[in-house]
Amino acid sequence: MAAPRSASSSAEAVYVTLRGRFADGDLAPGERLTEAALAQELGVSRTPVREALGRLLSDGLVVPAARGVVVATLSREEIEQIYELRAALEGLAAALTARRQAAGLMAPAEVRRIQEAADAVERAVADGDVKRSARANLAFHRAFGLAPVNPFLEDALHRVWDRIAVSTVSNLADAEWARTVLGQHRAICAAIVDGDADAARRAAEEHIRSAAEIYRAAH
Repeated sequence: MAAPRSASSSAEAVYVTLRGRFADGDLAPGERLTEAALAQELGVSRTPVREALGRLLSDGLVVPAARGVVVATLSREEIEQIYELRAALEGLAAALTARRQAAGLMAPAEVRRIQEAADAVERAVADGDVKRSARANLAFHRAFGLAPVNPFLEDALHRVWDRIAVSTVSNLADAEWARTVLGQHRAICAAIVDGDADAARRAAEEHIRSAAEIYRAAH
């Protein structure tokens, strides 16, 4: 018989599950989350749910409401600010990844994972599946964003990705933008494969700035 899960490990599991939903864009701004409903859905007591929601409050992903919490809604100005930060962070991540490649520190399997992640976005876009495209898109950004193995950069990127996920889904609903994404992803991949840190930074920053323009035009 498996040992019973501790309260702390249950709270961590709930937190990870909910963070995953934010990252996938499955939680809409203003959506209400209650301890009772989440506890029943996830098969845990209210205590770990309460702890997980407290952490999400600290992350800024939810805000207090009359009953429970609701998914935080970002203002237009906040969206602009978060895209600006994302461009800087992902530009740095792409440059550091390319630098690792130039120094011979990237295993072929790591490089292949980044390229395969870009391929997965292309397949999802070709199939016209917006939600799968958004998940695959985030997986691509994670593939090169986490490659530098810098825990401080990783923490900052995770916070940005979770907050921006909803806008990513809405952007990829634009068929013309979805096709543009593919070319920009290929440019990031090519710069990383070539070990060109400056080109990788430029390509990643341009990609995020373009995404911000699409979101701005639609809202």
